[in-house]
Amino acid sequence: MARRANRKKSSQKAAIPNYREDSKSASGPDPKLAIIALLLVVLLIGSGLYLSSIVEEAPEVSYGVQANLLTNDHKTEAGYDTDFVLIIINTGSITDTFDVNLKSNDGGFTISIEDNFDSVIVEKGKRKPVIINVETSESSKDLLLYAYMEVRSRGDPTQTAEVKLNVDTNHNFGNQTSTGDSVSVHYAGILASNTKLFDSSMEYIWDNYMYRKDGVTDQNRHISTLNANNIGCDGEGYPSSDCEGGRGMIKGFDAKMVGMYEGQTLSVRIPAKDAYGEAGQSSSDLAGEDLIFTIEMVSID
Repeated sequence: MARRANRKKSSQKAAIPNYREDSKSASGPDPKLAIIALLLVVLLIGSGLYLSSIVEEAPEVSYGVQANLLTNDHKTEAGYDTDFVLIIINTGSITDTFDVNLKSNDGGFTISIEDNFDSVIVEKGKRKPVIINVETSESSKDLLLYAYMEVRSRGDPTQTAEVKLNVDTNHNFGNQTSTGDSVSVHYAGILASNTKLFDSSMEYIWDNYMYRKDGVTDQNRHISTLNANNIGCDGEGYPSSDCEGGRGMIKGFDAKMVGMYEGQTLSVRIPAKDAYGEAGQSSSDLAGEDLIFTIEMVSID
């Protein structure tokens, strides 16, 4: 009888498929790295937006100038001089330097710009004064004469302003003042730092010049002449026997009156030390201020 052959069972087991997540291939993208990269992009974009928000755009720069005169239409005798106060106004958006020049001189004047003020630095929106001296010729008697002054911006030379100086030589001066005299004058005083009016006895100024120091209003208006005694005197008998006492005006104002002619108009820049003193040296609200005065010599009393 034939025997049934006993077959050995195979020892190998059938492969069982594995569907677990951790069995995926390690060669796929790492989600942690992707998240980190995304965060870096967000940070870079945010930093850029922040920096752009704090960087200010460069402001647009503009240049401009205006000019006018404190007084005009001066009367003078042929062969003598008079002073004008030129006011320069910076209408630009930045501090600028302005050059002052003679543009035309139909009057045949000898014109002098105040020493060290042929170029002037003016902050934006501010004003500065410059004294212009005009001397007429002896041959110009009984004439209406004029000259033009030009103010030019250095920041933009196309920006200019001009003023016309009018002079009437159909006029005769009176006597010349000397040390010890008592005189009557009209005047206008402005701050040299900004041209603001602080006092005047000139009706024209009160009617036409509105750029005033804080607190100065039409209630301060007065148009009577100012009387000044013992001009040029430091005290009785000094520096002249004609001195019956000391001067009654501030030093710089007083000194300018000596040598003027009756009917003449001149101007003067007075440093603080010769006006109301340096800051803290007096109780005056003008202490520490350089001043400019226009003075009209009315009469020797």
